Amino acid sequence: MSAGFFAFHKIIVLIIDILAIGLGVIVYRKNPQARTNRLFLIMSLFMIGWVDFAFLGRLLAFQSSSLALFSLKIAWFITPLFFCVLFLFIEEIAQLPKNKKIVIRDRIIILTGIGIALITLFTDLIIKNFVLQDSILVIIYGKGIFLFLGFGFILIVLTLYTLIKSYLHLPPYQKLKIQYFFVGLAIFYLANLIFNIFFPVLLKKTDLYYLGDYSTIVLLAFIAYAIVKRELFGIKVILTEFLVGAIGVILLIQSFLAPDVWTKVFNFLIFFFFSILGYLLIKSVLQEIKLRAQLEKAYKELKKLDEAKTEFLSIASHQLRTPLTAIKGYVAMLKEGIFGKLSDQVLEILNKVYISNERLINLVNSLLDIARLETGRLEFHFQPLQLEEVVESVIKEVSVAAQKKGIYLKYKKPKKPLPKVKADPEKIRQVILNIIDNAVKYTMKGGVTIKFKVKKDRCVLIVKDTGIGMTEEELEKAFQMYRRGQGVRMFPEGSGLGLYIAKKFVEAHNGRIWAESPGKDKGSTFYLELPFA
Repeated sequence: MSAGFFAFHKIIVLIIDILAIGLGVIVYRKNPQARTNRLFLIMSLFMIGWVDFAFLGRLLAFQSSSLALFSLKIAWFITPLFFCVLFLFIEEIAQLPKNKKIVIRDRIIILTGIGIALITLFTDLIIKNFVLQDSILVIIYGKGIFLFLGFGFILIVLTLYTLIKSYLHLPPYQKLKIQYFFVGLAIFYLANLIFNIFFPVLLKKTDLYYLGDYSTIVLLAFIAYAIVKRELFGIKVILTEFLVGAIGVILLIQSFLAPDVWTKVFNFLIFFFFSILGYLLIKSVLQEIKLRAQLEKAYKELKKLDEAKTEFLSIASHQLRTPLTAIKGYVAMLKEGIFGKLSDQVLEILNKVYISNERLINLVNSLLDIARLETGRLEFHFQPLQLEEVVESVIKEVSVAAQKKGIYLKYKKPKKPLPKVKADPEKIRQVILNIIDNAVKYTMKGGVTIKFKVKKDRCVLIVKDTGIGMTEEELEKAFQMYRRGQGVRMFPEGSGLGLYIAKKFVEAHNGRIWAESPGKDKGSTFYLELPFA
């Protein structure tokens, strides 16, 4: 190989070394007690050793075969140790809970890695020798090479599995911290699998071997970006202070070296104002980190409170439903005269009690549905369903209320049966009842029109009324929990949960539900879209 080739590679190796040692020291100095920071420093040093000795082996191959072979063995000795530390580092970044089994597994991995490293250095089982073919170094592998490669492959799989498992369970604000690191790690692993294993071991092609080693620079670049942009190690302050300090020193030196007094004064003024701006910059960075930490803490507390609220709703709803059902039964028996004839005045009062109790039962059922939805415990029983039949049964149920109000209830039945949808009959009926019942409830004059529309592989139920309508703001909040529009003044007893639950039910069916309205007192149109079975 030419001198220019090796000169170019010296520059690449030097860049990797500077990046690795610089990042390793900065991260370690940030918090020497933190296990993550110590592991990162060790990983950086191993990375330097691996790349440097691999390059040295290729360089010495033209001068001393014994020294070259020893250098190659050192590089390969470091490799399993590097992968072990990288795996432990990923475990710390992932922040997954550790149990006794995981601790034992980690110890086995470390001991196995040390064992394979020692075998590589002191025996010929991994690297037996090397030869030069057309000025290209070709390693002659020993019988134990597949043990070496198998261990490396297992660590790669375990590392990626740990990182992905952690990523899937992290909240959005924490996911950003490891996204770039994950990309760098994936590229690094892929390059090693291709250039360090597949090409040289299976295809006997070694002229691109160095690309696998140099892929470490990609991993370092992504880690560096994650540190600066995503505060992987929380060292944003250190980097800012370092930058401000370096520029400040340069400006101060320029001031002393200025050729005349006025230039010195001018440079000192620049230095003075830069120092103030630098101080404010560092202060703002500190404030940003402090606020972010407070937000993370508040997020965790809110999550715990939300879980406690959901659990309370579930328990309270279960406890309330039994006595309310009993009250409903006794009131019904009293109204029917089972315990003796009652006066009209008493019957009127009992009827009000019955209606109020029924509202409470509906509210409790809604709260139970919400609790089950939020905890993922609500069961759906999907089956082919003729949607027209559900709509017709709901219309029969609400038609009495429409007649009492003197409004029309038009149903434009399809001329031929629609294809069936795959749905939970009880849940979908609850959704349709909610939509049509609301349309009747909030329509004072005119009426409600119900019809179907077929869109390719989907069925759309359209419920249009001539009622109180909705503003743009009310449309945006219509399907949110506890949100009620101007209708709250007409029916204050509503809970504001019906449309929220309906939306969740429909989403569980891979469907859509939405509303449109031209404005206040101009009516509303609700759409329910479900896929065919």
